[in-house]
Amino acid sequence: MEIRAITFFANLPAHASSDELLECLLPLGRQAAQVEQDFMAAGFDIQSLRLATQPLEQLLPNGATPEELGKFAAAYEQAAGQAGFKHLALGTLGTGKGAPDSALIEQLLTGLPSVIDSTDWVFSSVQLADNSGGFNSQWLSAAAQVVVDAAPVKPNGFGNLRYCMVANMPAFSPFFPAAWHDGESPAAFSIAIESADRLVEILTPMIPAQRWSAGADLTADFNALGAQLDAIAARAAETTGLDYRGIDMTPSPYPSVPRSFGQVVELITGESFGGPGTVAAVALIKQSLDAADFQRAGYCAVMLLPLEDAVLAEGGEQRRYDITTLFACAAAGATGLDVIPVSGDLPPQKIEGLMRDTAQLSLVLNRPLTVRLLPVPGLAAGQMTDFDFDYFATTRVFSSPGESVH
Repeated sequence: MEIRAITFFANLPAHASSDELLECLLPLGRQAAQVEQDFMAAGFDIQSLRLATQPLEQLLPNGATPEELGKFAAAYEQAAGQAGFKHLALGTLGTGKGAPDSALIEQLLTGLPSVIDSTDWVFSSVQLADNSGGFNSQWLSAAAQVVVDAAPVKPNGFGNLRYCMVANMPAFSPFFPAAWHDGESPAAFSIAIESADRLVEILTPMIPAQRWSAGADLTADFNALGAQLDAIAARAAETTGLDYRGIDMTPSPYPSVPRSFGQVVELITGESFGGPGTVAAVALIKQSLDAADFQRAGYCAVMLLPLEDAVLAEGGEQRRYDITTLFACAAAGATGLDVIPVSGDLPPQKIEGLMRDTAQLSLVLNRPLTVRLLPVPGLAAGQMTDFDFDYFATTRVFSSPGESVH
């Protein structure tokens, strides 16, 4: 098990200059380094230190053209890099306090492909629904168009790794792209873990008949890990003066079989992922997480990432499951439709439909769900992907529901 990220949250000056960004972020970088050291001293490997801001409409309340937004994002990336952060988020659009300024949000949405073009590791997102304000359908078309416009910006459509739609995501979630500071609280941090391998280790020695009854064992492990991480984080918060906002205990995967959540499902069901029992296995893990006691942040659910999970990638290549399967899993406890390669010419109306379905499901369930699609230019459904990225496996391009497969 590794800590995928310790994510730090800052409320930056509106329309900050490069110098102002650096002045704010250098002290936070020193605090972040201390937090990192505390976890490393306890024996944890940490993949990255991340940084997220207040909602983008609060960060740039006077608006910005796509060119201006790209320049601001590049300055943010440079200053944050100097402070020691690699992965960066512009706080989730549509999450600011008070009545939303729809014109401002749509203007900033239009500029997000420029953020992807101008930077290497700046992420962005938009919240289309939450249970206090309902579904913001007025942003749907613009949110889907970002996916289309960002697809050709980086090779193989890779830029869309750094953009998603989200619904019901609270502030201080450590997983990207949908991470945001609430714009009011002190600087803070939370923890995202990569722990699918822990579940594999627990389930593997059991005989198949025991695995469907493994919920108590899984909850006990979540409790033990949560207590350890909470204790270290509390000490780090006291030392640095930062607020500690919790753990996203979602057992995220890595593209190797021992670290695959697909492997977890297959151990429980005795079937290939997508076969009978898949949804029930996802529900079992989610219920085990729900029963655990630790300080929570973000999803705390099940992460099914076809491009980041070796078993899911193979299952996608063999057409053992599809987007409809993933949507059913989202209803049972998964995080949504995330890191899915789709046809390069997928119409925006199809993307809108998947976003609308996911947002409405989130409202019904009252928990966070996301849509992150990667249209691959030049590829159609059924063809093989070829990303040059260590954290991606190879799989087939997925068809959207109702789309023909080549």
